[in-house]
Amino acid sequence: MPSESNKLEAANPGILSQEPTQVIRPTPMKIYNVEDIHSMSWTEYGVALDVLLKKIQASGLLFDAIAPILRSGAIPGSALAINLRITKIIPLQFKHLRHPARLESMLPMPALLQKLPEAPAILICENNTSSGDTAQAAIHLLKKHFPASKLYYATVAKVFGGPNSFAGIEEYFFGVLTNERFIATQDEITKFGLRPGVTLFPWEAAQDELTEMNQTSN
Repeated sequence: MPSESNKLEAANPGILSQEPTQVIRPTPMKIYNVEDIHSMSWTEYGVALDVLLKKIQASGLLFDAIAPILRSGAIPGSALAINLRITKIIPLQFKHLRHPARLESMLPMPALLQKLPEAPAILICENNTSSGDTAQAAIHLLKKHFPASKLYYATVAKVFGGPNSFAGIEEYFFGVLTNERFIATQDEITKFGLRPGVTLFPWEAAQDELTEMNQTSN
């Protein structure tokens, strides 16, 4: 019986390998509201996560550690760690603070009981990636503590119009593309199979997510 991700591939040829070549586009000033929300079920989330896992497995890469970005990155991070047989976890957490506006690390770098190689391969894991501010903060922090490391980036959802990669990242993997910024043309929505609107993940509360988005995007 074909898996859910194989069904997705059949319905959307190339979804497992097709990468959009896109110019990073500025997001128009927007206040998000409940009409912009497009809820994702656990079943759909599982499909997107499976697509992400298959892309990483197809690369043939092996990782010495995984660095999930909390809070939501812990959910795919745990699944990827188990399926990719990664036993060393480096939890990261950042928070947008105001007055002045800044992004700060909320956790100390853990002391791993098992040492990493001198040049470890580390998979950074996030749940949803748009501007990449948090991703770049994670890269900076990991490079500070592991200067010779090779860093890779995995996100379940990637927002169309955002960066396709980041400085210091060897390879970027994603499960599903979304039109969260509402900037894609109809042709692009069809071509890349973009998920509409703001994705509300199964564990999220709509009003909390809208408040956070409107605070950090405007």
